[in-house]
Amino acid sequence: MPAPPEIIDALESVLDIFLSDIRHRERAAFILCDNLVEMACKTKAKQHDRNFNLRCGFHDAWNAPGVQLAPNGLGGRVQSRRDTRNLMQHADATVTVDTQTCADAVLDAVRVIERLWRNMSRRSLREWHKVALRVVRLYSSEGDVQKRQEFESRMRDESWRNHDRPARVREMIIEPGLRQHWALVVKHMASQVEQILNELEIP
Repeated sequence: MPAPPEIIDALESVLDIFLSDIRHRERAAFILCDNLVEMACKTKAKQHDRNFNLRCGFHDAWNAPGVQLAPNGLGGRVQSRRDTRNLMQHADATVTVDTQTCADAVLDAVRVIERLWRNMSRRSLREWHKVALRVVRLYSSEGDVQKRQEFESRMRDESWRNHDRPARVREMIIEPGLRQHWALVVKHMASQVEQILNELEIP
């Protein structure tokens, strides 16, 4: 059974925000990851048992029959992030997360979805999603710091335009390789970004 489209749509939103230049993107993507994990667990639990109570708490959702994440592994990590999210939203508005913590949350959200719907990556993800996840992995605790610097340099130096037409009077000039435009370039030039990742041997 493939992952429901609403789960993939929610993942796409997370990737969009992670790659964007909006203020506090890490905080926003981290919170959305937590929402995504809860939605995925409850959706799968409901598929397993149509009488499942969707109003249950987060802990009951990831422990539900048909879900049952490992308490000393993936389940424990998503529960810890729920505790952080609650602190951020309900106790201390100044609390936030850094890029690596956010990237780890994104990868674990994907692991949850993969566990609940086997072969999700192969069946449901578009090519730009897969490329985006490689960028996320690079910035996670699994990534190589030196490779990050090389990747950023290559993205800045890459030739993204196939013509030299001057900008029109009312046209804004965008440099696609800059960090703030990665959402645009990964979506619309995924194969070019993938080539950079491959040449730098970034998994």
